[in-house]
Amino acid sequence: MNRVCEILGIEKPVVQAPMTWITSPELAAAVSNAGGLGILGFNAGFETGKTTPEETAEEMRKVIRRTRKLTDKPFGMNVMTSAFDGAGFSKATIQVCKEEGVPVLAAIGTLDAAQIKEWKDAGFKVIYRDMYPTVASAKAAEAAGVDIIVATSCDEGGGMPVEATGTMVKTALISEAVDITVLAAGGIVNEALAKASACVGAEGGYVGTRFVLSKECRAAQTTKDDILNTGADDFIVLTEAGGYLKWRCTPNKVAKAAVEENAKGNLQPSIGSFFAGMLKGDMDAGINTVSSAASLIRSIDSCGEIVNEIARGYSN
Repeated sequence: MNRVCEILGIEKPVVQAPMTWITSPELAAAVSNAGGLGILGFNAGFETGKTTPEETAEEMRKVIRRTRKLTDKPFGMNVMTSAFDGAGFSKATIQVCKEEGVPVLAAIGTLDAAQIKEWKDAGFKVIYRDMYPTVASAKAAEAAGVDIIVATSCDEGGGMPVEATGTMVKTALISEAVDITVLAAGGIVNEALAKASACVGAEGGYVGTRFVLSKECRAAQTTKDDILNTGADDFIVLTEAGGYLKWRCTPNKVAKAAVEENAKGNLQPSIGSFFAGMLKGDMDAGINTVSSAASLIRSIDSCGEIVNEIARGYSN
């Protein structure tokens, strides 16, 4: 049996990336019902941001319960490791996950071995994604007891590593270095790319951009059309967070302005609002960020169709 499926209790080795605001109970449940693993991102299903960890956790409790009504299959929750969770938002949400029986934590941030042990002792399965995954960090994550490692690269959408290593090489390096299961992330948008990642060691896909272009994704149609109508050579890359992150975007107003600021030496440009931009579809209000393979997506399909296609790439 595929180890991703065995560990997570799912049928097909396709994990939906969290993608913050634009995920929802409907999206996560649709992926899980199709046999993959849906994951609720930060502010998934929210219509307004919450100002305290307690408010966030209780709103997420409602989202978890809405998801549970839509699926009886496993799903997960995106959380931050301690180094990224100074205000305690994830800590509060994890407590709710314990109380509500969410079985999987998809963690992002600097590894905290003691925290991983705490999560494992509480019964969670842990998918770990380092912001800057290396062979050394993968070995450390394995030693800490994580169940699955995400090999993410500069091919991904969202805030991507500045290191210019692509998904296939990153996956090959990490898969060769550890014995635990590795998910390929960044550009896994179809069967062919899933199969390519399987050839270099991935046992499943960690898939974001492809699910933005799903019928169940709550991102605005304007957002989806913007991606579909952007050619392979038209995407632009900007630098943000003082040089810590890069973002590949459709060439909208906000992204172009950020690139202009980069050219002036500003590595902390405004990238606008994900809520107004990617979720609500106001392309003058925020960037629209995607993977390097986004132009290979040519239709909006159901999560079931997407899961089935990508899963075929990991079948023997």
